[in-house]
Amino acid sequence: MQVVFFEDQFTKEIRPVTLTRAAFNIMVGGLDLETAIRKTGLPISYIVRSYLRPVVELELENAPLTDTEVLFVNASLVPRLSDLEDILAICSKKERFSLMQGERVAVSYFPKKKVRLEGLNPDNITGYLQEDNPPPADKKVPLINRPYEIVKYNMEIVADNLERMAGAYHRLDKGVYAGQNVRVSKFVSFDTSEGPVIIDNNSFVENFVLFHGPVYLGKNSRVNEHSALKDCCSIGNTVKAGGEIEAAVIESYSNKQHHGFLGHAYLGSWINLGAGTCNSDLKNTYGKVKVLHRGVKEDTGMQFLGCIIGDYSKTAINSCIFTGKTIGVSSMVYGFATENVPSFTNWGKSLGSVTKFNLDAALTTQKRMFERRKKEQQPAHIEMMREVYRLTEDEHGPYPDKPVEL
Repeated sequence: MQVVFFEDQFTKEIRPVTLTRAAFNIMVGGLDLETAIRKTGLPISYIVRSYLRPVVELELENAPLTDTEVLFVNASLVPRLSDLEDILAICSKKERFSLMQGERVAVSYFPKKKVRLEGLNPDNITGYLQEDNPPPADKKVPLINRPYEIVKYNMEIVADNLERMAGAYHRLDKGVYAGQNVRVSKFVSFDTSEGPVIIDNNSFVENFVLFHGPVYLGKNSRVNEHSALKDCCSIGNTVKAGGEIEAAVIESYSNKQHHGFLGHAYLGSWINLGAGTCNSDLKNTYGKVKVLHRGVKEDTGMQFLGCIIGDYSKTAINSCIFTGKTIGVSSMVYGFATENVPSFTNWGKSLGSVTKFNLDAALTTQKRMFERRKKEQQPAHIEMMREVYRLTEDEHGPYPDKPVEL
């Protein structure tokens, strides 16, 4: 059997998270969907937006589709390991089925069909998978429909996922597991009463750190002294973590290493939060958090919700981000973010200034960040940023383009 990840026409509603990454590379519950499927050993093919494909192909081979037993998996599927086990069990019956979430196809299984991926894209894939009106299976699975749902589902699934992942690591203590070459300093406290802690390969934890599980810390990461990681944290690879981090997802290659609070939040990759940056994750009225999505106010149903920050964005020292606010791709935040911050902006509205963070500056900054992590900026990265800049012109278009000091 082969697996085909597919993005659909609703993937864009997870903006800004999916502007610069395939939906199957969103971390939820200690891993992303790609990693979860790779654990099965099944070959992976994928259908993603055309401008992202060259960047995705730098990291993941798009395997030729040669098998006639094909499992289509929506790239926005929440990577709950127990759900994936159930899906594979249903496939073992070798009968055609699909799983839906409203208008969206979550999973579609063909026991024997010659599938050609050429010509299939996010806009027409739903129709293709539904054209034979496949029977539904008796199983419900969630899809990510909005950025804030990443935080919601992470809290729901991380404990169970980590319990299932723990067997691949060696046990340090009750509920505490580590990969290879992990260094944990002498004065580190672990509370695993609510879920396990996994510290992956080559990571280092300094003294006077509290882990309150469930917490996953990715490979090649570092936790600074006098820090607290607690209550449903999923932290990616090559991350510097510090201060107080609660119920947050931090993607690979981001830094939140200084004192300051980050709670019920999502940070993309290549982000740096300046010292003292804090976000609010609770309204003073203790009511449900409402967010502005595509110009429409939505009730998230969540009492605790912090910020959503797209890839490549940064905050200055002592920046403050209000409850439930979104910061777009490749923006610089100074002072207070009391409203959503557009992509590609120097956002200092509380200080009396908002200007573009123009494309040339963004590309120069990307190159410098990559070099610090011994990665090379490829033409695919540059072209992706050019397209994302164009796609977000509705956000940064109104602001003046002033020279950026580089």
